[in-house]
Amino acid sequence: MKVAVLGSTGFLGEEILATLSRFSDFDVVALTGYRNHEKLKYQAARFAPQVVFSVHGFPGTATGRKPSYPHTRYCREIVELDDYLLGSEVEGVFFAASGVCFLETFKKLLSTKKKIWVASKEILVAAGEIFNKDIPLRDRPNLVPLDSEHNALWQMRRWIQENEIKRYFLTASGGPFYEWLGDLNEITPEMALAHPNWKMGAKITVDSAHLINKGLEVLEAHYFFGLGWNQLEVIVQRESIIHALVELRDGFVAALLSRPDMKSVILNAVFPERDRGNPFQGFRLEELKTLHFDFPVPEKFKGFHLALLAGKRGGGYPAFFCGACETCYQAFMQHQLLFGDMLHVLQDCMDQDVHPPGNTGDVLEVYRWGMQSAEKHIQQRSSSRC
Repeated sequence: MKVAVLGSTGFLGEEILATLSRFSDFDVVALTGYRNHEKLKYQAARFAPQVVFSVHGFPGTATGRKPSYPHTRYCREIVELDDYLLGSEVEGVFFAASGVCFLETFKKLLSTKKKIWVASKEILVAAGEIFNKDIPLRDRPNLVPLDSEHNALWQMRRWIQENEIKRYFLTASGGPFYEWLGDLNEITPEMALAHPNWKMGAKITVDSAHLINKGLEVLEAHYFFGLGWNQLEVIVQRESIIHALVELRDGFVAALLSRPDMKSVILNAVFPERDRGNPFQGFRLEELKTLHFDFPVPEKFKGFHLALLAGKRGGGYPAFFCGACETCYQAFMQHQLLFGDMLHVLQDCMDQDVHPPGNTGDVLEVYRWGMQSAEKHIQQRSSSRC
């Protein structure tokens, strides 16, 4: 299968490429990166794709001049990338980039029969209502979730009849500050990036430290599977061994267990028939000593509940919240916003009236408005500290 990897230079993009490279079934024909030119240059040399896309110029060059690799076309216009992805040379696309930069690309591909593996949760969260007005995402057989929890639910829904399930549980590790008793504003970016169980990209790791990411994953499951808010719950599972659970109507609970390793998730997403061996480290039951559970109480995980609030309000709030989160993350990483103050800024943003978008173009506008709103509140908070 000829596939494209959007966001190939991020952590998940690298995991996807590492998994695909183990099998001759896949030919990587397109790669996209953001600012990591050296990594994109290395990937282009290794996989020799037909197309490499970078909105910030071409890999390894300060001037933006195109390096020469045989049979590789470089582009920095997303329209050119979209034309290629929609053409006959591409059979499947991995969405591994964070944010909404490929939202319109995703929309265009939905109208095709190409296989779409999606981990770009902001796309589904911000525009989930828009997408579901046409053909519900749950009814699109070419769409496969790549988040570990959603992939786990996707697997379990294939084994268990929907009418047998009473409730769905997504699991959360609780992040690095589950037992933190100090001032949240003492937490540095380096501390927030030290996740106890998972290796992930920087944005998702910082969001996970506040459990904001888990709140967004509830919204993602709501839109992806068409589940009601009363059907979805989150439980803290400290070891990150259980990725999802379903409570059956007869009282039994079914769970899917595996090591916290995205390669196994990717492997199942591309080979759901389980007809291939797992070349990666598998899960050994003898390693399982204890399992700890808890609930994300509001006092400890305000970010989680703000994300849920955005989802339950619906309309433009999910896109607005995602945009505000992006600005807060960038400001925190640049030491312009304290870790605890991220929550205050998001709360201030959520106090605004947000009108519902009518199309994906409106969604992008609302997302940018959320970014700008957070920036304004960050500046106000900075001024008040002076």
